[in-house]
Amino acid sequence: MEVAMADCLWKKRRIEEEQAKILAPMAEKTRRKVRPGAIEPDPLESALLVHYEVEEIREDGRSDKKKAVKKVKVTSLNNDCDLNLVAQDIVDKCKLISQSKHGVVVECLEALLQRVGGKSPEDVDDWEAQWNAQRRSALDRYVGESQISMDGMTISLDNLETYLEMLYEESMDEKIKGTFMILQLVRDPDNLEHLITNEQFLGALTRIFREEAKKSMDLVINIVYIFFAFSNFSNFHQFMTDYKMGEMVVKVIELELKRDQHRKEDFANRSKDLSPEEAEREAKKLKITKKKQDKLLFVCIHVLLNIAEDITIEKKMKKKGITKLLVQMLSRKSEELLMLTITFLKKLSIFKENKDEMRECGISSELIRFLPHNSDEMTMAAMRLMLNLSFDTEIRSDMVKDGIIPKLVTMLKRPQFRHISLKLLYHISMDDKCKSMFTYTDCIPMVVNMVQNFPEKLVEKTLIALAVNLAGNVRNAEAMAEGENLNSFMSRLFQTKDPLLAKMLRNLSQHDGPVKLRFAEFVSDLAALVRQTENPDLLVELLGILGNMTMTEIPFSQILIDYDLINFLHMHLAQGASEDDIVLEIVIFIGTCVSDPKCAPIFANSQLVAVLYDLMADKQEDDEIVLQITYTFFRCLQHETTRDVLLNHTQVVSYFVDLLYDKNAEIRKMADQTLDLVMEYDPEWAKQIRLRKFQIYNAEWLQAIERDEGMAIGGFQGGRRKNMDLSPEEDFQDDMDVTRSMRGMMEALQDDDDDDFGYRD
Repeated sequence: MEVAMADCLWKKRRIEEEQAKILAPMAEKTRRKVRPGAIEPDPLESALLVHYEVEEIREDGRSDKKKAVKKVKVTSLNNDCDLNLVAQDIVDKCKLISQSKHGVVVECLEALLQRVGGKSPEDVDDWEAQWNAQRRSALDRYVGESQISMDGMTISLDNLETYLEMLYEESMDEKIKGTFMILQLVRDPDNLEHLITNEQFLGALTRIFREEAKKSMDLVINIVYIFFAFSNFSNFHQFMTDYKMGEMVVKVIELELKRDQHRKEDFANRSKDLSPEEAEREAKKLKITKKKQDKLLFVCIHVLLNIAEDITIEKKMKKKGITKLLVQMLSRKSEELLMLTITFLKKLSIFKENKDEMRECGISSELIRFLPHNSDEMTMAAMRLMLNLSFDTEIRSDMVKDGIIPKLVTMLKRPQFRHISLKLLYHISMDDKCKSMFTYTDCIPMVVNMVQNFPEKLVEKTLIALAVNLAGNVRNAEAMAEGENLNSFMSRLFQTKDPLLAKMLRNLSQHDGPVKLRFAEFVSDLAALVRQTENPDLLVELLGILGNMTMTEIPFSQILIDYDLINFLHMHLAQGASEDDIVLEIVIFIGTCVSDPKCAPIFANSQLVAVLYDLMADKQEDDEIVLQITYTFFRCLQHETTRDVLLNHTQVVSYFVDLLYDKNAEIRKMADQTLDLVMEYDPEWAKQIRLRKFQIYNAEWLQAIERDEGMAIGGFQGGRRKNMDLSPEEDFQDDMDVTRSMRGMMEALQDDDDDDFGYRD
């Protein structure tokens, strides 16, 4: 007997070895790709959640994708630690986080630190222990709170058939007791794999759930907690999907929310006819029922949240209306249920279709009441969900209507909520119509104070971005620059050379009025910084500020000489020397300088006018640069020295004529005004400009004449000039035929009293 058994074991081992040899090459040909995804702080624990996707590609080209989340615990986080070093340590130890995500990790650590409140390591340990005690296993807590008697029965997997038989008893109490016994079994993870593969067990459990769910809330709670035990393990999710457990749980949520609404309406109707004592008793009963219902809804949401880690399953839930149900639950009172609901909504909010449905359900008004909440964790969770939703313009508008701005300004005063409050305020400040709503709140002085006293060299990006947006409103700008604030900002700029601070100052300087006038005393210092800086981002903003200085009293001619700006401008306008945004700001700055008549000879003698002319051809596809150069030339034509260069040493007038055909309305308008100025100063050009304008304004009529009389009407057919080196005679050579044939008509027009026909100068 022993020999036979040994022989069987030997044969079995041989078979396994042969199978391993066969499967080994196949395994080698299966490729596995891991794609890291988003990184976010855990909403409840001191940990980071690293999302990633695993794709297994077989030899035949088929592939399986699975999404997962890795939790990276952060144990030593306090105000004294260096977040950059902690982040680097996490990046080094976690293979799913690349070095490029270092900044994201730092931001997540900041969010965790704000939530924990910067406690010492000992305090953090105590806080985590207390929080974990409050959040001890939902399953264990429920079992401990249950009042079901065990009657001395020993819980064992061997008694599974006995427990299943209890599900078929007529008595509801026996069914509840049977499910409770099974619930005791699933508390042991070692039993789960055996149970999930037992078709008789799964079939009986799901059948009793479908048939009896409406009859007993206790029965449903027991069964859903059994589902919950399985949902904690990803490898059991497919079994749950096969038996439609998620779908059944969604139906339970729908049913319970309808029941709750019906109970409220029924109590409201009956309470009118009840005595105060009876009404009080009914209210207590309703409260007890609602508490039990919250327990059921909590475990239902937990099950769905667990299995929703598979995006495919999440999409199926969306079709079943889970988003609407979750928004409805935001009006509940249970903190545990609310925290879980908000966490689920945040997960769903990253998809546009879910976000749109949340907006339709009026989620904004539901979330506003959490600012603030008695629980800081709840407040933070709600604000994180709001931050996700605030990327949507319509939801931002709803939030503003619901009064979020003053609430967020209040939250700014609390350090743990400051960073996320700034992010939300920044999103709101992107809408021009909302900027004015900040003016009469404490937000302006708080932001100004934080910018002025920020401890690092460069102001934190979210804070300064909010300041940049607020400075775009004229009333906000006046409030931000009042008193010694502007001097303080300028002093900080000259010390730190912060490009984003310069951008904020540029926005302040764009408003005509007292704020712009106060910048006059800093123009020389700004010009000096322009010559010193090698930072292109800072240079753009500094040039932008100088370009906004349109006040006539500023001595730009002296500034150009004192700081050798002519050579500087030449250097940056050379072809390919600078980025287009710098080139654009230089053109605007030159246009501003020309407002000082003393600058015209300087530009005329420096060849800068000719450089701008060449630049116009080089950048002819850039509408903004073409428009600004046209405006600058319009200003140059008002001064004799620069006008002489333009009219006698370039062919820019021909180019302006071509711009009358441009697709951009602003360019056409500016070109037309510039040509009017040319006509005022140069009679020779005036004749040909009149002819071309006549052709443009009467194009349809001329085409009709051409068809009727066979005239060969020449002329430009649209688009910007490609060859700007033609002389006036060469440029208009194609129009000679029309000039001769139209001479009589033009003379007739000059004597015609009908001002509605043709072009009249």
